[in-house]
Amino acid sequence: MPRDNGDNKHGTRCAGEVAAIAFNSYCGVGVAYNASIGGVRMLDGTVSDAVEARALSLNPNHIDIYSASWGPEDDGKTVDGPGPLATRAFLSGITTGRNGKGSIFVWASGNGGKHTDSCNCDGYTNTIYTLSISSATQAGYKPWYLEECSSTIATTYSSGILGRDKSVASVDMDPKLRPEHLCTTEHTGTSASAPLAAGMCALALEANPDLTWRDMQHIIVMSANPKPLSKETGWITNGAHRKVSHKFGFGLMDGGSMVELAEQWTTVPTQHLCQTPEIHENKILEPDYESELSVGTNNTGCEGTLNEVRYLEHVQCRLTLNFSPRGNLRILLKSPQGTPSVLLSQRPRDVISSNFDSWAFLSIHFWGEDPRGVWTLTIINAGPRKADSNGILKKWELLFYGTETNPIRLRPPSLQMFKKKHPATEEETKVVGENYEDNNIEDGLEIVYDCHEECDKTGCYGQKNTQCISCLHFKLNKRCVAECPEGYYSSGKECLECHSDCLSCTGPGRDSCLTCASHLFYVTDLALCITACPHTYYQDTENRKCLSCSENCATCQESPNQCTSCEAHLVFYNHSCLPSCPTGTFENRHQRCVECHPSCTACTGPKLKDCIMRQTEMFCSDGNCSQCPQGMIRQNNSCVTACDIGWYRWGNVCKKCWPGCTSCFGGRRDECIKCTEGRSLARGQCRLHCPRNMYSTPHGCANCHHFCSTCNGGGAYACTTCARQRYQDDSTGLCYSCHSSCSECAGPGAENCTVCDKGSLLHAGTCIPSASLSQLSVSQLKEMTHSAAAGKRRSYEMFTAEEPQYRRTKPPEYSPFVTVTIIAVIACLAILILFALLFATLQVR
Repeated sequence: MPRDNGDNKHGTRCAGEVAAIAFNSYCGVGVAYNASIGGVRMLDGTVSDAVEARALSLNPNHIDIYSASWGPEDDGKTVDGPGPLATRAFLSGITTGRNGKGSIFVWASGNGGKHTDSCNCDGYTNTIYTLSISSATQAGYKPWYLEECSSTIATTYSSGILGRDKSVASVDMDPKLRPEHLCTTEHTGTSASAPLAAGMCALALEANPDLTWRDMQHIIVMSANPKPLSKETGWITNGAHRKVSHKFGFGLMDGGSMVELAEQWTTVPTQHLCQTPEIHENKILEPDYESELSVGTNNTGCEGTLNEVRYLEHVQCRLTLNFSPRGNLRILLKSPQGTPSVLLSQRPRDVISSNFDSWAFLSIHFWGEDPRGVWTLTIINAGPRKADSNGILKKWELLFYGTETNPIRLRPPSLQMFKKKHPATEEETKVVGENYEDNNIEDGLEIVYDCHEECDKTGCYGQKNTQCISCLHFKLNKRCVAECPEGYYSSGKECLECHSDCLSCTGPGRDSCLTCASHLFYVTDLALCITACPHTYYQDTENRKCLSCSENCATCQESPNQCTSCEAHLVFYNHSCLPSCPTGTFENRHQRCVECHPSCTACTGPKLKDCIMRQTEMFCSDGNCSQCPQGMIRQNNSCVTACDIGWYRWGNVCKKCWPGCTSCFGGRRDECIKCTEGRSLARGQCRLHCPRNMYSTPHGCANCHHFCSTCNGGGAYACTTCARQRYQDDSTGLCYSCHSSCSECAGPGAENCTVCDKGSLLHAGTCIPSASLSQLSVSQLKEMTHSAAAGKRRSYEMFTAEEPQYRRTKPPEYSPFVTVTIIAVIACLAILILFALLFATLQVR
């Protein structure tokens, strides 16, 4: 957690904007002053994919909103996004966070305006999972640091020009600056905007805690106000009659309007994804200034399928494109209704790199439009720098996220959101009719029916399977059945409905699927059903599965082990990701290893003139090199073209990998890429045995299914022990969810608990809240302790109303431990007295 010192003032300033308490007389009041807030210290050390993933997945059922004012370098030339683990954390958050309603991720859009950067080159804001928030000055203008892009959804106020525009006031952490109150009026940039947005989201959740992550996005789109920012140019009206801007999204966020909408909100329909076929065209973009390439595709909105979209939310354009310099490019997408959206503007500082590898540009500008019709993608060489050669658009596709039906269904404001349930009174009377199905039959009633075969031995009051006293196998709605049908799971002896995404499941949540509805893909390691696989997964279309790419792949195709692109610190060679290019190859500007000329063993390019040495030449005549020629690196006292196995390149020197690594990109334990024989790669470490929640494969350790604590293979059926809050069914081997009152359990019912959460006591297999024990009557204790599932009775012991008082006053029974204790105390006293006498005698002498 963050330390209480001046180094951490950035996080504390953000926290003060959100949750500074009401009626304080110091720095100001937070937007959501009833909210609780905490910080995660992660940016002052090495920030890895695993560090980001741990921060983004911290306590997802306790934390509602994650506010992030960080991201890749805003230098105008970086194109970077979350790695495989962080991507998985985002996906898990929006599907299972907040108990299935989805975590809210609020992200600062970036401060790279000085370098003409684009927030669509930041993979943390350029995603459907986050709310990308930009800034406006107090006068309603674009601040100098703002990045323009089509993924920004809305704006809040922040700083502007120093001396002319005010900055944001908040709590500060540096007592040297303000020793009296520890306050600041100088919180700046989009870092200050995102917390204000997070605070308004917290207000909406306070008004309606049942809002999902997509509900929040719709509420922001509907409530954002463009009028205070209308003095800035660039506003357009899209096909759904909404004003939108590349600077400010849909406008200035309005907390009051968000709360009003939240109180009337009805959950939006299920999100659909309509994906166009990937178009492989290899179209040429000429190197001339203002040369233009236009391609189009006619989209049906997946009409007549389960993925049909009529009301758009997000649109992604995923493309693979080579052009140098990359910063010259301007990319536009135009919808059938004529709405233009700039996916990428020129970035003058982006002059070294020349490729986009399956980069998905996001636009929210088509929100509410109908996707049917012709979509046009236009790529322009709009920059002043001279292009080296023709550019190539290798492939592209469009992904349309949205709903089949109108997502906006507001309740009348007069309807109360929460209605109290009135407890039944003793005077209430049950009306027993022909179809009466209560399981409580009076003792002594003689059953004379020939019961249905699915009734158990307790009998029935009719011959149908809806008239059993209790079921032999399972109860489905009001019927007794032999097994739970497709779309249902068994809990105790009841069949309960799976989530709508699941075809079969082990529990009610969308993270409990075993198989998916026919139009969805199954994420094998997360048990989720989603419309399309994330970029860090291989999409197995035939089996409708998402398989996690190999550990070092950024993306993969054909199979999980066939990398198509690599993480930023690795190079691509022969469908693998390596720390450096092998001997006989060189690294080009696309971070790919290319073969040298046949006459070279080392080179800087593909031609003969690029050879560093000929095969007949020697590196160092004395075998003791202190410096090496250009293109070579020093390992011990020798010059080499590539580091040996077990070494990695650091500048112009080879350094040793961690013991057990044969290939690595750094010297730490968790920076391995390949391992020595007998060891397996697990999250960057070479281990003798896979960790507890992983299993061994020929390519290293893979994650167990998230139902499992330990496993011997992939999938839900390979668990050897179950994860917390699950138990293993003996007949199927599957790990099913415990009852919600249990922390750990041996079965599905509330009476099968083995461990309780803090604040509850375990009694006869049932977890009873400690605070409620003193308030319960004897009859209530009877009901809690001895009620049985499906109306079954079981024997129990009970005490009378007078017995608790008797037990408090009755003298304790004899116990041998009491006698032993008394003897021990007497012996100790005797020894002390003897020691005192001896000491006094010696003193006298």
